[in-house]
Amino acid sequence: MFKKILLPLDLTEKHQAALKMAAELAGQNHGEALLVHVVEVIPGLSGAEERGFYQRLEQVARVHLGRLAAALTRKKVPVHTEIIVGQRVPEIVRFAAAKGVDLILLTSPTFQPEHPGAGLGSMAWKIGLVASCPVLLVKADGKEK
Repeated sequence: MFKKILLPLDLTEKHQAALKMAAELAGQNHGEALLVHVVEVIPGLSGAEERGFYQRLEQVARVHLGRLAAALTRKKVPVHTEIIVGQRVPEIVRFAAAKGVDLILLTSPTFQPEHPGAGLGSMAWKIGLVASCPVLLVKADGKEK
């Protein structure tokens, strides 16, 4: 059912449960995983500052996504990585539409009973509202470092 699965990822280690789910879903359907990281644009940087700054952030993201992609490759899941510079939610939604993504798989923020509305401004919540394809929120497994 889901052959092209998009995982928007930040540079933390909290996405292990989402990566595991992506491997399972892709494996069941001979699908592929697309790992994307959006380097958030910071307004106000000058051209010279901006170029080097974003190049460094892209390099860090490339290494991180490469490591996560290798884990999926070991599970025989075809995987592609993409680094985008822009605003996270609009870029992820645009990327999903442009690539014909069947499912966006996101790590969901941990529920905090003392602050029940805390996750309502999260990227996962925003993408869930505006994406044109199905979105699956995966709870972090609690084993991240």
